[in-house]
Order: sequence, then C-alpha cells, then structure tokens
Amino acid sequence: TTTMEQEILKKLEGILAELADVKKQLADLENARYFEGWIPRKKLMEFFEYGDTQIAAIFKKEELIVSVIGNRKFIKKDSVMKFLEKNVM
Repeated sequence: TTTMEQEILKKLEGILAELADVKKQLADLENARYFEGWIPRKKLMEFFEYGDTQIAAIFKKEELIVSVIGNRKFIKKDSVMKFLEKNVM
C-alpha cells in the first residue's frame, strides 16, 4: 500500500473510533432516560476518576444505596448527592 492509502486508513480508523464513542454516549443517554435516579457503577467511577479498589472502599464506608443486578451495580443518585454534601469542606 502507498503512504496515501495508509493515511486514509488511519483517518478511517479514527472516524470509526469516534463513531463508536458517539454510539456509546447515545446508548448511555438512552439508559439514563429509562433509569432516572440511578447511576451505573462504571459512570460513578468515571465521575470520581476512581478505580475498582477506590470505589469499593466508598461502597463499604459510605451509606450509598446500591442495587445489584447480576454482575452490575447501580447507585441511587440521591445517596451519592448526600455523600458529596457530607464531604463539603
């Protein structure tokens, strides 16, 4: 392949990655609409920029309302808000 073809392929890969990200964001928005008041564990981790260990420590220490469905955990948004307010400096 030529250099120009390689550049085109690279750009296409970038576009496909962006498209996948947009699809994921749309799916997340769709889920949020149907599960109002609940936050997926993964989204909470992203919000706090925490890993598994740090978020597990919060679950043990704090009074968060958690719903477990299969391997997934959902946290009641109100309990997260109380947690944040409790830690205001």
